[in-house]
Amino acid sequence: MATVKITILSGTENMRGTSFTLTNESYSIGRSDTADICIPDPTISGHHCTLIRVADDSYAVKDEGSTNGTRVNGEKVTDQVVNLRGGDILQVGGIEILFDNSDEHHTEMRTMTVINLDDTGTVNVPSSRMKNLGAKQGKSGTPLRENKKSNMVFYAIIGVLGLAVAGVMVWFVARLLASGGH
Repeated sequence: MATVKITILSGTENMRGTSFTLTNESYSIGRSDTADICIPDPTISGHHCTLIRVADDSYAVKDEGSTNGTRVNGEKVTDQVVNLRGGDILQVGGIEILFDNSDEHHTEMRTMTVINLDDTGTVNVPSSRMKNLGAKQGKSGTPLRENKKSNMVFYAIIGVLGLAVAGVMVWFVARLLASGGH
């Protein structure tokens, strides 16, 4: 039996790369802290959609009347239940999620956002006001722009290079002036 999971491919850095192993009969996805899988994104409805087990290694998705819609591989999910296959891209509002029900290791993931968030008219809700119930299993560490030690090293290197270039320029001008008098 394969491990069934979903992995968040897009959205905030806090959630991108987060995986959820699916073992229950159903999972609600939404931005509400009462959702089984809480994704704090303003393009997602409180109770956006539901994943429903249809076989041991397979799930289907049902939109729950969400504002910004649910799509599977770019096709809108209306009032029907749509079966998911391994590798399908589930779009929940503006967030893309990979459905994976195989034991194979994926080395490449591609995303394609087809929802124009400017057209949704969604009110921005700060993620600090939303509770994330998902277990963080994704990336760890601090991005370079937030890593003060790396920033200091970068700026020191740039400063040394800048001083070296300025020194060479001063030397070159001095040589030109010295040779110009002869």
